[in-house]
Amino acid sequence: MKNYEFGDRLKKLRLQRGLSQEELGFRCNMQASHIGQIERKQKNPTFDTLIKIANGFDMPLIELLDFEPNEIDDEKQENIRQINVYLKKLNLKQQRHILAIVKTFLDYE
Repeated sequence: MKNYEFGDRLKKLRLQRGLSQEELGFRCNMQASHIGQIERKQKNPTFDTLIKIANGFDMPLIELLDFEPNEIDDEKQENIRQINVYLKKLNLKQQRHILAIVKTFLDYE
C-alpha cells in the first residue's frame, strides 16, 4: 500500500460521510491534525492508527484497505456498511429473521 493511496482513500471516505477532520479525529480518538497529515501524505499511518480509523468509520479494517476504484463497488460497500450498522442494533432473534429474508432473495436469483 502506497502512502499516497491511503491518504487519498482516507479523505474520500471522510468526505463521503460528510465528516470534517475534527469529527473523524474525535471518532478515532486522534488529533484532527494527525488525520490531516495522513491525508496530505505527510505521515504514514501505523497499524494501530489504521485500526482506530477503521473503528472511527465503523467498518472492518479490510474494508478500509479495499482500494477498488469502481463507484458501483463504493456504493455497494456503503450499503453494506449501513446494513451492518442497523444489524448491530438488533437482537439475535431479529438478526436471524433478517438472515432468512436475505436468503430468500438469493434463492430467487
